Amino acid sequence: EQDTRYYIWVAAFSLNGQGPYSIRTSQTTYAVPGTPTDLTISPPPGSCDELVITWTAPPTTTGDLIVRHRVYINDKLRFPRRRNTTALYRAPTANTEYNVTVVAFNKAGDGG
Repeated sequence: EQDTRYYIWVAAFSLNGQGPYSIRTSQTTYAVPGTPTDLTISPPPGSCDELVITWTAPPTTTGDLIVRHRVYINDKLRFPRRRNTTALYRAPTANTEYNVTVVAFNKAGDGG
């Protein structure tokens, strides 16, 4: 179950009985984040060779905090580890269509 902390410790058993328990350890399960929303792409004022890409991070719960965002432009990873929700893409080609995808990820993996 997501956002649940599990504890584990083990002991060996033999014909002579049970040995001592190991040191207890724990692990929390996490859910992958949702899909970023409100994606916008626009040139900054007065610029013809840059694009500003912005988005809204998906909501989080305590266990699934977003670590970073990945930004793909025309299916090529351009920004692999964005902490914030803005990226500046320099030197785009004029009169070219750009397909931009933003993916949020955390310890559990890539979100939607």
